Amino acid sequence: MVKVALTFEGDADDVILAMRQLAAGDASAASPIVNNTETSVATALANASDEASSIALADVPEGRWTIEHVRAFWGFLADDAREIYQRVAQSAGYVLSRQALLEEMHLTVRQLSGRLSSQGHAVRRIRRVHNVSLPHPMSFDSQADEYRMLPDVADAIVRLNL
Repeated sequence: MVKVALTFEGDADDVILAMRQLAAGDASAASPIVNNTETSVATALANASDEASSIALADVPEGRWTIEHVRAFWGFLADDAREIYQRVAQSAGYVLSRQALLEEMHLTVRQLSGRLSSQGHAVRRIRRVHNVSLPHPMSFDSQADEYRMLPDVADAIVRLNL
């Protein structure tokens, strides 16, 4: 696994511009801004306003879930949501009825919905961090009253023993 650490200095708009240029492979355009400083990319993103740091969906290429995406997504998920994801990932066909999930976890519908609220935030963070638009890893089919997980995501959760 390759690990790269970059630090940026400047206001949030300049930092975001430099990161986008680097991500696009335009290092020469970003090099005057890139410097070894105390401000990390994570700190710059966290301090930038949502408006300045958000990337329009049209600007982000669509992609497929990879193991690295799932690993990052898992880190962004709340512990309660992870438990739900584990149960659906280990179910036959990566599908689990809502009623079975409620009974297994001793939850109400409202509690289950609350626990899954972090998944939307995690998907948006993946979009910003990895510059890729991914489909939601798990969806609820209201007609069948069941949760369905994408096979790529479920396989990665099982293989990584998350």
